[in-house]
Amino acid sequence: MQIPIDSKNHSDTLKWIAYGPRNSALSFTGYIINGQRFHTKDVERETQNSGVTYEATSMCRASAKDTAQVADLVTYYGRLTDIILLDYHVFYIHVFRCHWAIKGNVVKVEDGFTLVNLHQSQVSFAKDPFILASQAKQVFYSREDDASNWYVVLKAPPRDFHELEEDDENANVASMTPEIDMDIDEFNDDVGYVREDCEGLLV
Repeated sequence: MQIPIDSKNHSDTLKWIAYGPRNSALSFTGYIINGQRFHTKDVERETQNSGVTYEATSMCRASAKDTAQVADLVTYYGRLTDIILLDYHVFYIHVFRCHWAIKGNVVKVEDGFTLVNLHQSQVSFAKDPFILASQAKQVFYSREDDASNWYVVLKAPPRDFHELEEDDENANVASMTPEIDMDIDEFNDDVGYVREDCEGLLV
């Protein structure tokens, strides 16, 4: 995305996003958003809060026999592996890095329950594992039995954690940085978060 710094037709927020974040980011193990407490996957925890679901409109086939693709709302299931704070100079954006189960291959519905195989290879999402933290909904996974790779998906209700006192592990929202004028002549940060495997969009 390319926007002239002196453009009067775009908001400062859009201009900062187009410029890109600072070339360093912070990583956290916990975050509270949408009334839910998320944690990254941690084998030492008895209760896992790392289950994530995300809904997106995607091109897909109704069945393996169909040749034409149609736009449909697809639900993805995965586990949260990293919480990253991107600094856009005057505001912050939290993103979740997740391991996603491949829709169709490792997601099925039986007797009204959604089951997910969380041990299947997830190479399909290796180049695009991120979602905005605000897009995430929390789920819990209950294993069928110790010998099975399939987990039953249980939706987590909002628990209004934003109204409770947060502990130190989850106080992850840093203070805002001083406002910076977009009209300055030069910036010192290099952009290090630009994808190079897709065509850019000129605005």
